Amino acid sequence: MDRFLDAGVFSTGNSGTQSPTNGKKPLPSTGVISPLSSPIISASISGGTRSRPTTQSGNSGIKESGDSNSVTIDDANDIERTERLTLEITKVTEQLLQAIANSDFDMYKSLCDPKITCFEPETIGNLVEGLDFHKFYFDTVLSAKASKPTINCTMLTPVVHTLGDEAACIAYILLLQYMDRNGQPQSVRTEETRVWHKKDARWQCVHFHRSGMPVASAIKSSFATSLL
Repeated sequence: MDRFLDAGVFSTGNSGTQSPTNGKKPLPSTGVISPLSSPIISASISGGTRSRPTTQSGNSGIKESGDSNSVTIDDANDIERTERLTLEITKVTEQLLQAIANSDFDMYKSLCDPKITCFEPETIGNLVEGLDFHKFYFDTVLSAKASKPTINCTMLTPVVHTLGDEAACIAYILLLQYMDRNGQPQSVRTEETRVWHKKDARWQCVHFHRSGMPVASAIKSSFATSLL
């Protein structure tokens, strides 16, 4: 509606509606065309090819209503897509944590980008790239898992930020439960953030940041004395 009003105010021409002159010679038109007396202007501005009646403003209101409905549908689709991606990222993160708890390096490797980067207590402030750093712990600390109690991982309060259809970030609290060498239950809390990227229809972790106690130290403390 506003664009029609603006167009009417600033439009000029050589024809217009003449007012009665009481028998006197009519004065020439000033050339100013009111927005409501110029259906051709309205039709041209709105992209039409023929004149339309002055009720164009009413049609404009209907069109705006249609646009609003379209936006609502798009918003609903965005919400559905976000919920679906959130579930996918939460599930794949749980799978990665389970691979660590089960000492399953093959599964861990399949869920990580070959050039994965990380900051974690074990890196002592350095940015580490690649899987070799993590494989060391699977080959040493985690390789003795069969000789110690099962470790239980619980992911709490996950928050997922979707970055399009092929990238997402998840932040959460990880509670690690285990039995120490004296048979006493212990728990360790860490704060983790992981960045995921979908490649070839598969999600892969490309970066993570973990703070808190080194998990390797906690796991090591659960070994029997004879294993140390």
